[in-house]
Amino acid sequence: MDNIQQIDEFFPDDIANRISEYIFYRAKYRYGEADSPNTPPVGLISELFHVDIGAVGEDEKIIYNNFIKYVNEKYPGFWDTYTLCSLYINCFAPREQAYFHTDSGVWTFLYYPIHNFNCDKNQGGCTEFFVDEQIIGIPPYYNSMVRFSAPIEHRATPFRDHHRFTIALKCIKK
Repeated sequence: MDNIQQIDEFFPDDIANRISEYIFYRAKYRYGEADSPNTPPVGLISELFHVDIGAVGEDEKIIYNNFIKYVNEKYPGFWDTYTLCSLYINCFAPREQAYFHTDSGVWTFLYYPIHNFNCDKNQGGCTEFFVDEQIIGIPPYYNSMVRFSAPIEHRATPFRDHHRFTIALKCIKK
């Protein structure tokens, strides 16, 4: 599907390891946000960048710069048309259910960091998309990125036994 694409091995190993280490050991999390006005907040969130304030700190600026560079590498000219609105980490506890929702903006990217456990299809952790009255799941392969059209209804599914982390990038037209 053109509106949903997954890229494996998004970052070189050294960058993927540094970003995963930040996610697991240094990021500061707060209680999550509601995906729509009709649903309660779920999960935890850690802000890295917002268009109104820039990067939160030096570590976050490095992460921001890596995402800008490698999105441009995988999608040449992307930043000529779009700009990053926000960049943040989502965290869901085992078996914590999220709600289907749409994102504002044009494109959303979700990055799956390197897990510290063996992830298989029974562990869960997919991102589910509701398309043409069907649910399509994208597996959370470590160091992969999924790009999708922001108006597509989607939700995170939890891992069975582990916390699920993703980095979300929300992009708007310039």
